[in-house]
Amino acid sequence: MKHYPAGYGVVEPVADYRPWDVDQPFLRIYNAVASHTKVDIYRCYALWRYAEQTASLPGDILEVGVWRGGSAAVLAAALQHFAIGSKTVYLADTFSGVVKAGPRDDYYKGGEHADTSADTVRALFAELKLDRYQLLCGVFPDETAGQIPAATAFSMCHVDVDVYQSARDVVEWVWPRLSRGAIVVYDDYGFYGCEGVTALGNEEFVRPDRIVTHNLNGQCVSVKILP
Repeated sequence: MKHYPAGYGVVEPVADYRPWDVDQPFLRIYNAVASHTKVDIYRCYALWRYAEQTASLPGDILEVGVWRGGSAAVLAAALQHFAIGSKTVYLADTFSGVVKAGPRDDYYKGGEHADTSADTVRALFAELKLDRYQLLCGVFPDETAGQIPAATAFSMCHVDVDVYQSARDVVEWVWPRLSRGAIVVYDDYGFYGCEGVTALGNEEFVRPDRIVTHNLNGQCVSVKILP
């Protein structure tokens, strides 16, 4: 039997509603990308709906921590499905694994998830006929944020970088560029082994310019409510 530290244990929500099982447009894209992502169907469905809900806000979408492109493809496909043709999805990844692991991160040491490439992502997007995207190859924001036009705003940011400092650097860069009502989704929040991301998400709860939700599926969602 697995032993957890204080504050951790198996989470078993009791709600029965499973809209992802009957959402055929979502299922088509998820089934096509499932082998290209470590993000499960519950979190991918949340991303699909977040992309839809923020579509009317000014700005593009940023995902940092792309791996093989699966969750990014879900976001891009959502924009295509809901007939939102003017947004760009920026995809940032080192393509050489996790960076900036530190003392807040119990599992990650750096270099994990390097089994990918920019060409892998490009091939997936070409196969799915998704073309409104830009790849940023390198450490974000340190090395690649300069490739994004200075005036770019964002309606949504998906942070999937596994460790505290990397996630914090992403959010500090993107927050002033978010439209009012835009959201930041922290992947791996609450996952045993990703304590750094959980710590960062918990820091969000005290900030007065946002509303923060722990949605129990491994994501923390922060909504910008003040300019």
